[in-house]
Amino acid sequence: MDRDPGGADGSTPSTIAVIGAGTMGRGIAAATAAGGLPVTLFDVEESALESAREWIVDAAARLVDAGVVTDDEPAPITERVGYVTSIADAVADADLVVEAVPEDRGIKVETYERIERHAPTEAVVATNTSSLPLADLEGAFEEAGRFCGAHWFHPAHVVPVVEVVYGESTTDATVDRTCAYLEAIGKDPVVLERDLPGFIANRMQLALNREAWALVEAGVASAEDVDRAVKGSFGFRLPVLGVLEKDDHAGLDVHHKVMEELLPDIDRRTEPPAVLEELVEAGRLGVKSGRGVYDWSAVSEADLSTLRDDRLLELLEVYETARDVREDLETAGDV
Repeated sequence: MDRDPGGADGSTPSTIAVIGAGTMGRGIAAATAAGGLPVTLFDVEESALESAREWIVDAAARLVDAGVVTDDEPAPITERVGYVTSIADAVADADLVVEAVPEDRGIKVETYERIERHAPTEAVVATNTSSLPLADLEGAFEEAGRFCGAHWFHPAHVVPVVEVVYGESTTDATVDRTCAYLEAIGKDPVVLERDLPGFIANRMQLALNREAWALVEAGVASAEDVDRAVKGSFGFRLPVLGVLEKDDHAGLDVHHKVMEELLPDIDRRTEPPAVLEELVEAGRLGVKSGRGVYDWSAVSEADLSTLRDDRLLELLEVYETARDVREDLETAGDV
């Protein structure tokens, strides 16, 4: 479906509020400010806001160093972020509100009731939920047409795609205005015409994850070699070709034959594998506990996060170049 980038009323949201200063909220605020829009970040805890402020200062500096933003200094980015402990102050003048509070239906519903009480009637409200059905949330609104999903990926200030999701009552204008906001700050919105668990990316990611754990559990290869196989083969191609475009390049007849051969043998269990459960029961939870599949005990979680973000920032240029080539080809085909 073609979208009107300005929305039904011709306006692009220009005053943004982010509700919740946790990992995702602070990343969304940083992305918004780096994209040139003013944003107000709300949290009930002053300590959470101070932690977010320090993190955003550091994230802004890394975005500048990586050349992702053109500001000579990170200060203009950080100066576009306001911090408040009053939700009324956060949303009073907002064109668009991004909700990023914990994944708890009760907390979200209470938050929506407060947003609707204080925000302008025309303001869009977008939830960052990744697990709760929008149908379970939109009943909190008197005007549910203004509500949609906007599912960001961690780290939010780096990952380019945001999934924009229709709820049962969401209007086209709400989705159009949400996409316009995302495009204005340099993000790449992907629209889901209906709500479903996990949306697009998490469903596909989990399908891949299930097979990776099955291969390790079956002793086919080590975790290290499974990861290397992904990173250096189809994972290497994904930013350029995606999944379905790669199938076109390979030939759909070839892909059809491969599916006939392999699908009966692909893991299809509906519960987590035993090898994963054993790691969790042993307290090997990953980076946050120092050990998971790998041993992370020799390096701090903060250092690992910084290194991860820097490597992902380097990939942004690859993603954007591949997207531009695809758009150029589509334009040439229209001529």
